[in-house]
Amino acid sequence: ESLDGNVYICYVDESGGVEAPNTKQGSTPLMAFAGLIIRADVLSPLTTDFLNLKQQFFPGAATRRLDHILAEVKGSDLRRDVRSPTRRRRRHTIGVLDRIVQLIETYEIRLVGRIWVKAATEALEPRASYTYAIQDMARHFNHFLDQNRASGLILCDGRRHYQDAQVAHSIFTMKHKRAGDELPGLVEATVFGRSENHVGLQIADIVVSGLLFPMAARVYCTGLTGGFHADPAFDGLRRRYAARLRSRQHLYRDATGKMRGGVVVSDKLGQQPSRRLFERPA
Repeated sequence: ESLDGNVYICYVDESGGVEAPNTKQGSTPLMAFAGLIIRADVLSPLTTDFLNLKQQFFPGAATRRLDHILAEVKGSDLRRDVRSPTRRRRRHTIGVLDRIVQLIETYEIRLVGRIWVKAATEALEPRASYTYAIQDMARHFNHFLDQNRASGLILCDGRRHYQDAQVAHSIFTMKHKRAGDELPGLVEATVFGRSENHVGLQIADIVVSGLLFPMAARVYCTGLTGGFHADPAFDGLRRRYAARLRSRQHLYRDATGKMRGGVVVSDKLGQQPSRRLFERPA
């Protein structure tokens, strides 16, 4: 079956670390990954809208319009400001997140992801956690590409060279098995970029750090390992955005009828299911 010419890029970023939750104050109770599937031909108008957003909400961040791409709005800062005692800061942050979710809907961006909720005293294995998450998301992305008769590329936020090389090699091996290409929709092994050069990576950072991480910490880690990461203020994010993000997931049934894709949660702490992530709180 011939492709219809569509090209999609899956922009991937992560939030949280691999350390055990009880290591030190501020240790993260989970590690989250988000992949935003964006059609290549909307990147130009999406970039324009994102720059306009930055100019509106952060006018002093840069003098020239295009330089606003270099002044990153970090999802972790937005997450912190959601629980700020200052009402003005909280309202400003919600204004930014409103616009981000609106962009996701306007440009029909699809969401896949993986969240590792840590056991109370156990660290994650760094290489396996990252590599497995990217491989899993690559399978879901490949399904999306097949469904849309399209081709695509995964672009991850760059880390250290040896870490990136390990992840890229894991996708390379899936594509070049003797038994055949497991990811035929992907035109190349995973590539890595610097977030200050890619709007898709910046939006992925805001989604994973500013939305998925606090929502997941609130759902899966409250009262156990979450600490300030599971602040009650994050219930406001769940009420405002859970249903909208749930509807943007790429979900499908595999050959056995099992639901796949979307944001998959592996909960070693309370063994709660993935569907709880996007439930609206009471």
